[in-house]
Amino acid sequence: MPESKRPLKRFSQNFLTNPLVQKKIVDALQITTNDTVIEIGPGKGALTTHVLQANPAAFQVIEIDRRWIEHLKNSFGAALHIIEQDVLTVNFPTLLTSFSQPVKALGNLPYHITSPILFKLIDNYQLFHSAVLMTQKEVARRITAQPRSKEYGILAVLCQTYAQTDYLFEVKPGNFFPAPSVDSAVFRLTFYPRVDGLQNEALFRTLVRGVFNTRRKMLRNSLSRIYDKSIVYSLESVSLDRRPEELTVQEFKTLSNELNQRLGQVHA
Repeated sequence: MPESKRPLKRFSQNFLTNPLVQKKIVDALQITTNDTVIEIGPGKGALTTHVLQANPAAFQVIEIDRRWIEHLKNSFGAALHIIEQDVLTVNFPTLLTSFSQPVKALGNLPYHITSPILFKLIDNYQLFHSAVLMTQKEVARRITAQPRSKEYGILAVLCQTYAQTDYLFEVKPGNFFPAPSVDSAVFRLTFYPRVDGLQNEALFRTLVRGVFNTRRKMLRNSLSRIYDKSIVYSLESVSLDRRPEELTVQEFKTLSNELNQRLGQVHA
């Protein structure tokens, strides 16, 4: 490979070289001719080729590395619309205004910005039908984790609030160049059209992040670090003797709604 096309560590570039795995990832997105597809960080275009073969109604790729932008233009020409931007700065509502629904996303996510990308998709969940993503295996397990497991935390609760999460399959280091030092895994998010049973999404997120930042503490103690103790000790919907990893997503919603009501009464 020419030096100018070497994977760059600063972009966490590990290129997927196995065509069978590439196709398996794209197939998991279940693309139809009515779909708009957004690919995050196409790089050399390994997944891109398979997406084009599925013939979606519209296809856009987001790429920040100028070397691969030129490669993609030369390889795919007018068949591909390239957004030359950092995905974290893309305005999805503006970008997707003129495109048909449903919108589906896919990508081999850079390891160092996996969580920010996930949270950006969650922030725009109503714009997307689904996403098939590859990350470090550890991250994929955290996203799809269930309560009372060591992997269950902020990522699991937030992702599972806004989407159905499915752990699909694992990908060994030998399928990449250069080979990463860890296993990867592919998972799917199927976004809900709306989040039911949640009164205050901002409060909910603050609550979830706050209690998991001190996950070894009982809820009573971790919540008292964020909110007035008189309010915390008045909460009754969930036992505050429990630790955050014991609560289901629904229980977090219930607790958040009660807290929202109590705070509203104080400020009324």
